[in-house]
Amino acid sequence: MKLLAALLALSAPAAHAFSAPAKAEPMPQTNTDASGAQIDPLLIRAARGEKTERVPVWMMRQAGRHIKEYRDLCKKHPTFRERSEIPEVAVEVSLQPWRNYQTDGCILFSDILTPLPGMGVEFDIDEKVGPVVKPMRTWEDVEKMHLIDPSAAAPFVAEALRTLREEVTPETAVLG
Repeated sequence: MKLLAALLALSAPAAHAFSAPAKAEPMPQTNTDASGAQIDPLLIRAARGEKTERVPVWMMRQAGRHIKEYRDLCKKHPTFRERSEIPEVAVEVSLQPWRNYQTDGCILFSDILTPLPGMGVEFDIDEKVGPVVKPMRTWEDVEKMHLIDPSAAAPFVAEALRTLREEVTPETAVLG
């Protein structure tokens, strides 16, 4: 709740500072405080309710649509599932806002429905309509569902998260 209040209190001048792409500066290889002690990324500390030096900033995946590189990538990978289930594509889409704005968090490009096929429920995402799931109308349909083995059903998620952690700076929280 404190994090939400802090984000809502973000002033117009501070928000304006993130409206233009920033040049990426070389970042230290470890995330340490003034005394040299290793600390968690700002966004993680704020999410835990710790007092932080400033309000953290991140960008949800939908906000990346304004980035030309994203629109160009969509031409090569036209479906949402391609962009989210091919690890190197998901990583690229996830990194675009982070590279352009040096946000405090890098969010994996994915969808909350990603686990469904691993549970026996197929879906598609129509770019104009949103998620499309075949309705379950019978008990037999429900019985087709099963427990998920995440490593078998969505190995691309772990691969993309590992790659993101390697690509971003230690100060950046990787969320996925």
